[in-house]
Amino acid sequence: MARHRPAKEGGYQRGEETRQRIIEAAVGLFAERGFEGASTRDIANAAGVNAPALQYYFDNKEGVYVACVDYILTHIWAQLSDVVTHAETLLATPGATDTNLIDAYLDILGGFVALIHDNPQSSDWRRFMAREQAGLGPPAAFDLMDQGLNLRLGAVTRGIVGRLTGRGADDEVTIIRALAFNAQGMVFRVLRRPVLRALGWDSIDRARMETVRSILLSQNRLTLEALVRERERERERG
Repeated sequence: MARHRPAKEGGYQRGEETRQRIIEAAVGLFAERGFEGASTRDIANAAGVNAPALQYYFDNKEGVYVACVDYILTHIWAQLSDVVTHAETLLATPGATDTNLIDAYLDILGGFVALIHDNPQSSDWRRFMAREQAGLGPPAAFDLMDQGLNLRLGAVTRGIVGRLTGRGADDEVTIIRALAFNAQGMVFRVLRRPVLRALGWDSIDRARMETVRSILLSQNRLTLEALVRERERERERG
């Protein structure tokens, strides 16, 4: 795990600023070249520090990469924490309505879509996450992503889908459905080039992303409502 300590000279604030600068430079290089292609020397040069400074803060390249994942997770949870916590609260509430649960799920999906444009490093983040989700980073980074995001997010989304469909949260069909719902928002973050080509766009600005978000949410609302109706029909037959 990457160390987290200030530089000996200049005090804590200066040390934190240097560490942050290294992480931001590393995210861009890992996004462009991948874990294997970005060297510690390249990262140090991009951050405007010497190689020993990078080793001081992070030990090695894997430490830098893991710190990048942690940095991105921090920003993801800044965006999603409130809506995920609200959804978890609803799941723990026996009287929560289907509409409440659908709204909570769509708030989570909408938050993920918003991540594309709500930070100045969206392009680097998108490419970095695409590589990481493809398993191209070190195992420690995957474990951090899994523990720091996937497990909690997966639990709440599977829980909602399970409640709406009358199946258990750990049911195989529930898991597949939740993964399919969650993946829809990721398409526009990860598969950017095919999306642009298919739509004939040269970029995805905020207005276009709002169009994407609106269509995704309305489409998923219809699907979730249809699953609720299917659940009710099965109960009537049973």
